[in-house]
Amino acid sequence: MRRAIVKSEIFSEAQFHDIDPMNIVWHGNYPRFFELARVEILDKIRYGYDEMKASGYAWPVIEMNIRYAHPMTLREKVKISAGITEWENRLKIDFEIRNKETNKRLCKAYTTHVAVDLKTNTMLWETPKVFRDRLEPYL
Repeated sequence: MRRAIVKSEIFSEAQFHDIDPMNIVWHGNYPRFFELARVEILDKIRYGYDEMKASGYAWPVIEMNIRYAHPMTLREKVKISAGITEWENRLKIDFEIRNKETNKRLCKAYTTHVAVDLKTNTMLWETPKVFRDRLEPYL
């Protein structure tokens, strides 16, 4: 992962509903694991979904990139790491999923988000002050 100004980790495991007919986690289910880590990191900076809405901004995903290294299997315990690596004009969060016991990397990914003014439904070209203020203690 690139140098992150804020980091978080969360633990989870693959469930039956995540598995495909080849008995591995279906590739389209990985974003669910990223979301667990994204919620954790945004809560850490006190800017979770409720705070976003109250501040008048939404942060939709506009890009996602996933690189799979090894398949995740049923009941496999994993560590999901997240780090905020960009924040000036967009929000970029890097992710890594590793096996909890062996530390083997299963995948790495990133999501890119932009701020949208909820009143005007307009995409902003600069990160709103309220979000920059939440990051200030980590800079």
